[in-house]
Amino acid sequence: MAEYSVTQMTAGVLGEVLTGGTTYTFEISTQEHTAQNVYFGSATFMVDSSTITNTNLQGSSTNANVGALKGGLIPLSNVVDQITGIGANSTFIFDVDGDQQGSGAQIELTSTEGAITRANVIQGGINFTSGDGITISQNDLQAAGFSNADASQQLDLFPNHIEGNYISSNFDGTFTKFDSDFTNSTFISSSCGFAFTVRQNSEIGGDVLDDAFDFTPTTTIPASSYLIKSTGHIKLNIVPG
Repeated sequence: MAEYSVTQMTAGVLGEVLTGGTTYTFEISTQEHTAQNVYFGSATFMVDSSTITNTNLQGSSTNANVGALKGGLIPLSNVVDQITGIGANSTFIFDVDGDQQGSGAQIELTSTEGAITRANVIQGGINFTSGDGITISQNDLQAAGFSNADASQQLDLFPNHIEGNYISSNFDGTFTKFDSDFTNSTFISSSCGFAFTVRQNSEIGGDVLDDAFDFTPTTTIPASSYLIKSTGHIKLNIVPG
């Protein structure tokens, strides 16, 4: 169970992991102190994973970054050596695709004293994704002139080597078991999150709001890939079912 305070949600707080297929109860309640336990009119509650409207998610998001490869040097993920002949100290250009997605890029490999020592992106291509990799096969290395290269060249794609946008988390899923304070609210959901208003109708010193709803995400939503925001003196507990 995770708890989020009024102060955290007012500022916008990064959310926890929500595992696909698991039902989570979102328990919303007001502060226990009488002076704070009532807001007038409606309060808003929002869960939002859009990296376009929340630029700070671009640095904290654990989701993939998708786009072109950044120009310049990219780290080698393994050592390819045993290169002989003219290829022992040479530079060749390769057309490359991502292992899972991405195409249209060109990478220049340089060998020094019989081992590949440098990879340089000279054309970025499109739709590469962080967490993926690029493989330049042993056969292609040898055919280009790196004679007797002893392995394929591997390159891992980290977010800082992709010129693109972090993708938003997928908030597709089912919402059920809305308590009374939510039934008349305006509930809006999208693939990037959901939002609604909630109203406490009691007078100052009256009943404390304590209501809930269930959300079952279709796929796993990574931690720190979305923001929880609210107005009003309300706090949140997320409890896995």
